[in-house]
Amino acid sequence: MKVLTIANLKGGVGKTVTTINASYLLATGYGKNVLLVDNDQQGNCSQFFGVYGYDKPSMTDVMKRNVTAEQVIQHTEYAGLDIIPANLSLAEAEKAVLMDSVTPQQVRLREILRQVKDEYDYVLIDNAPSLGMCVINSLATSDYLIIPAKIDKFTFDGIACLLNQLKTVKEYFNPQIELLGTLITSYRRNDTNQQGAEWLKQAEKYKAFDSHIRWTDKMDESTFTAEPVMVHSPRCGAAKDYKAFVEELLRMVEG
Repeated sequence: MKVLTIANLKGGVGKTVTTINASYLLATGYGKNVLLVDNDQQGNCSQFFGVYGYDKPSMTDVMKRNVTAEQVIQHTEYAGLDIIPANLSLAEAEKAVLMDSVTPQQVRLREILRQVKDEYDYVLIDNAPSLGMCVINSLATSDYLIIPAKIDKFTFDGIACLLNQLKTVKEYFNPQIELLGTLITSYRRNDTNQQGAEWLKQAEKYKAFDSHIRWTDKMDESTFTAEPVMVHSPRCGAAKDYKAFVEELLRMVEG
């Protein structure tokens, strides 16, 4: 089982849509058994797949250590794609974790994922734009970090901070985690994007993917219809780009 954290300290860079579309493609296009973990209190992945709510266990219960994997994992409508949902109560749970000095704080998600290590090929974790304990839990249990990034200075600053956090987690909690790469999203063919993309690719520490995701209004539309973009608009540029990205990801992870 390969565990992938999708994170960036900057919001609005495509973390959630990348997690959704990559998970969908891995499950339906490549026959992988995939678990999507919604590790963001906004619960956008959970809303997208129709499992948002407060009547069933969620990431809140994972962080409070009062649930098993079987109790918290839900199926989606897509074969091979399951989800651990989240809701706004996750913010309160994160505060409770920080107050608990008796049991380990950083590996609570790892405890759950170990219970299903033989059931899934891939786990993709969508994260809030923060360096809170939920994100640290994600990094502490993952094999790889993927950083979606728009071409702007604020995004680049967020990447630098996240890489510093990655170094700390690697040193103290998870020596196996590596940066898989930075994925350029909302790409437009203008001078700023072209120059920024070239700079990222030349900066070795960011490990920019060859693939990048072109901007299209079809992406926003797909969130309203609750469909992966390759279902909503299979011929649009972003749908083709996400397919190329997943192919590149598989080559890197599986060889």
